[in-house]
Amino acid sequence: MKKLLLSILVLATMIACTSKETTTEGEDPNMVLFRENAKVVDATFKAYCKKDINAFASAYSDTVKCHSAVYGESDISKAEIIKRSLGFFKLVNNLTAKVILLPGVDETTLKPDGSVRAYILWSGDAVNKAPKRDLKVYASYKLDKDHKIYDADEYFDVTGFVNYATAAPAK
Repeated sequence: MKKLLLSILVLATMIACTSKETTTEGEDPNMVLFRENAKVVDATFKAYCKKDINAFASAYSDTVKCHSAVYGESDISKAEIIKRSLGFFKLVNNLTAKVILLPGVDETTLKPDGSVRAYILWSGDAVNKAPKRDLKVYASYKLDKDHKIYDADEYFDVTGFVNYATAAPAK
């Protein structure tokens, strides 16, 4: 009887010390999806900093709709994204990006939906030798089942950047 009581006590102690991780339910699948999609978005920023247009463009769906930050402009295509990026590359050298990626959320439930929000601080040297300035950008990306960006929203001061980068060279 003592052995049985001792066995029950040892078993109860072992159960009480078991980690909660082994008894909790699985992780939210949309958070898993967010992490997978965030890797793709992060890779696009790294490719952009290297001016690797092919690696950058490969992250986008051929049917992507980019909701441009240009006032009054309608959605732009993948071809236009590439064209503008190549133009941007001519204006800035030594491009870097400090990026914070966060999960996007469903507008109704406010729960993660697999999309990716990005806060970016771009920095670089303007080819016109203008004093160094940073460009703050907020963007939101939706990715399809193949982890290709099919919808992109961008928010930043396009006109301010263009004026800065195309001003007469500093002396």
